Amino acid sequence: MKMYFKIFPVAFLLCLHVFVKAQKPVTDTLAYLKKFETNKEKYIGKPFSLLLKDMTQMQPKMAKSDINEDPGVPLQSTMFRFSEKDISSANQSTLIIRWKADTVPTTPIEFFEQEHNYRFTVSERNFFEKKIIKDIVVYR
Repeated sequence: MKMYFKIFPVAFLLCLHVFVKAQKPVTDTLAYLKKFETNKEKYIGKPFSLLLKDMTQMQPKMAKSDINEDPGVPLQSTMFRFSEKDISSANQSTLIIRWKADTVPTTPIEFFEQEHNYRFTVSERNFFEKKIIKDIVVYR
């Protein structure tokens, strides 16, 4: 019985070590995002929630949409950034999602962007989750 009490902590620490090693932080954001661009066929025609679910190591921090003045024109694209820097800063890894046209009004996202200073919060996530991806482009 005493042997089990010695083996259990060692096995637990070994499993914990393996788990921590598996969740390495992303050191090259551009290379990480390029994987999604390379495999974009998996995401085109699917909801944005699938892409977000697969982004296990890094999630968007900022989002800015290409909103047209005419409320009848659907949302064309959204630029996602993965750092807390100002949304207009240069030399940031950027993921651009082009959306399939839909009838969802852009008014909520306009409000969220102004209210949250382009941060990708739960409100933005909820707005974009059901939108269908038309294309994915990554650049720096």
